[in-house]
Amino acid sequence: MPRYVLVAMNGPTPDGNEEELERWYREVHMPDLKSVKGIKSARRYKTFRGKIPGADLLPYLAIYEIETDDLAAVSVEMQAKLRPFHPDFDRSRSAHIYAVQIAGDE
Repeated sequence: MPRYVLVAMNGPTPDGNEEELERWYREVHMPDLKSVKGIKSARRYKTFRGKIPGADLLPYLAIYEIETDDLAAVSVEMQAKLRPFHPDFDRSRSAHIYAVQIAGDE
C-alpha cells in the first residue's frame, strides 16, 4: 500500500494569539485529521532553523503520515471533516506538500 506524507507549514496571523492557535491546532485540527481513515499519525513541530528560497521560514510544521490505495478519497474525507480554521491561523502564508514514499523502511 502506498505511503504518503502531508507536510503543512503555517503560523499565526501577525496580530494573532499564538497560544490560542496552538491549542486549537492540537485539540481540534489534528484530532479531526487523525480521525480520517488512512491517516496513521500526526505530529506538530516548532521550526527553529531552515531555508525556503524566496520565502520566510514559517514558525510551525505538521507532518501527517498516510497509508492508502486511494489518496483522493482520503483528501475528500479530510475536507469533509475540517472545521472552520481558527481566526488566528494565517492562511495567506500557509503552505503544504504531499509526497509519496519511494524508499526507506518497508
